[in-house]
Amino acid sequence: MGSDTSRNGRPDSLAPADDWSAERYPRVLIVYMSCLNRIDQHGVSLRNWFADWPEENLAQIYSGGEVGAERFCGHNFRLKVGERRCGNLFFWLKESSLGKSSQPIILENGIREKLSQVGPLTSWKHRVGRLLMNSGVWELVFPPVLSPELIQWVQDFSPDIIYAQGYSLTFAWLPIMLQSCFGLPLCFQTGDDWPRFLYRNSMVSWVMRPIVDKAVRRLLCASSVRFSNGERMAREYLYRYGVAFEPVMMCDCLQRFREASPRRLVDEGCISIVYSGGLGHNRWMSLIDLAEATKELSDIGPRIKITAFASSVPPEGAEALVSFPNMQVCPPPTHEDVPGILKGADMLFLPETFQPAEAERIRLSISTKAHLYMMSERPVLVYGSPVAGVVDYASRSGWGYVADRRDKLLLSAAIRRLITDADLQRGLIARSLEICAQNHDASVVRERFRMALLEAAQRGVECS
Repeated sequence: MGSDTSRNGRPDSLAPADDWSAERYPRVLIVYMSCLNRIDQHGVSLRNWFADWPEENLAQIYSGGEVGAERFCGHNFRLKVGERRCGNLFFWLKESSLGKSSQPIILENGIREKLSQVGPLTSWKHRVGRLLMNSGVWELVFPPVLSPELIQWVQDFSPDIIYAQGYSLTFAWLPIMLQSCFGLPLCFQTGDDWPRFLYRNSMVSWVMRPIVDKAVRRLLCASSVRFSNGERMAREYLYRYGVAFEPVMMCDCLQRFREASPRRLVDEGCISIVYSGGLGHNRWMSLIDLAEATKELSDIGPRIKITAFASSVPPEGAEALVSFPNMQVCPPPTHEDVPGILKGADMLFLPETFQPAEAERIRLSISTKAHLYMMSERPVLVYGSPVAGVVDYASRSGWGYVADRRDKLLLSAAIRRLITDADLQRGLIARSLEICAQNHDASVVRERFRMALLEAAQRGVECS
């Protein structure tokens, strides 16, 4: 269990927004897998939506690792043995080598290196653990339980509304269980299409997929507020599930970007291309295309240097990514450093996958860095399958220069044009700022988000 459960005095019912400043923000119980903190990039979207909330009005139930003292919510509860059926066995397996499903990559002196090779027995255990977890079988064997300790903790916090994103069966079931126990309204929000793909590749998908679909539909039916990441997802989910979603996109403060001083990462006379973000869904392959294309351009023109900020690199891409002398791989910047680093680039690169199956998985997803790129007032090169959500968003809205075919000649031509065409640069930047004002300005997005949760808390439970 995390923080204590002490709270300030408050009226018995929600007061009008102008009467008491704290009551403009309902007490929200966030049911989300990873513990939210104030220092890393994970959960930054939630931190931005809830940025104005009083800390004491936020509580979180989570199952991930601890984050130290920098927690985002004032009250925190980590699921333990008592909150799982057969909890002792669950945590014994999770902490054993059987529960270690991946081999991490560490960053040292700008170079990513694999950890020491493991023996055949450990490798076999890794594979077994990965199969069990990816299949979803663990969810059925060890479902969540509302323990007396968890129930008392929720009662002490006394939330007005539950906020959930799902992403696993446990975290789709828990909000429904809590709503049934406490009679609270529920807000559901998602950034990607996990309801369609969760356990789809499981060895027992024929068992798991109907269970997932039932859990998702129950969660959506129980929610009186539903947020999508954009119009495309809202239309798709209305058609698929028959319920309305309100688009609420990722946001940040335009003013902090305007005030940031550009921070150059390369030598004078060198053109800087910057990428910051994850390398999953085979994005690392698009980054390699960029390195090869810029190397050829540098041989006949100005020197070009790529700086890629990434928290992790897939093992299969690590060796290739560090083999290019024109690319440096660095740990991700802090939230505070992002504006200056992006503004200091000559061009920003936003890669997506070209593999059809991977592109289909992210068809409704929008990159968490797209709005940050727009706010930086630098030209953005978007390189990926036209099926991918962020590529579609850039194509339709015109905030990025899109190369939607995997072709190094096409990519080289795009880079060359973005370097030399000042009118194109100005047009892209102007359009980026226009789209930001419409969809991503924190002052607008946060107010819509706050009002939706406040009104739902005032109305109480109302299911579709």
